[in-house]
Amino acid sequence: MDKKVCLDTDVSIEILKSTAKASRLLDLTNDSEIYITTISVFELFLRETNLDAIEKLLLRTAVLDFSELSARKAAGILKELKSKGRIIDMRDLFIASASIVNNCALATLNKKHFENIKDLELLNF
Repeated sequence: MDKKVCLDTDVSIEILKSTAKASRLLDLTNDSEIYITTISVFELFLRETNLDAIEKLLLRTAVLDFSELSARKAAGILKELKSKGRIIDMRDLFIASASIVNNCALATLNKKHFENIKDLELLNF
C-alpha cells in the first residue's frame, strides 16, 4: 500500500454519484488504503436515498472511529484555531482529527474548511 487516505463526506458523496471527480480520486488512490470516519458515516446516513450505495461504499473502506485520542487532538486543534479566529464546523474538526491521529491524508473538495489545520495532509486531486 502506498498511503492511507481518509475520504471526507463530500468526496464519499461524489463516489456514490460516480462523478468524474470521484473517478480521478479513485485513480490516484488505487494503491492506497481507503478509510472513512464514523463522522462521515453519520453524515451519509442522514440521506433519505441511496442507502444501499452507502452500505456498498462502507464494504470497500475501513471505518475510523472517533476515539479518545481523536477527541484530544480535536480539542487541541480547536483551541489553536480559536486563538487565530478561524473556527470550523465541529464535524469537520472531528474528521480532521481522526485523519491526523490515524496518519491519513484527507481527500476533500472543501479544502478551505481544513487548510488552517496544522499537521493535516490534504490530498490534491
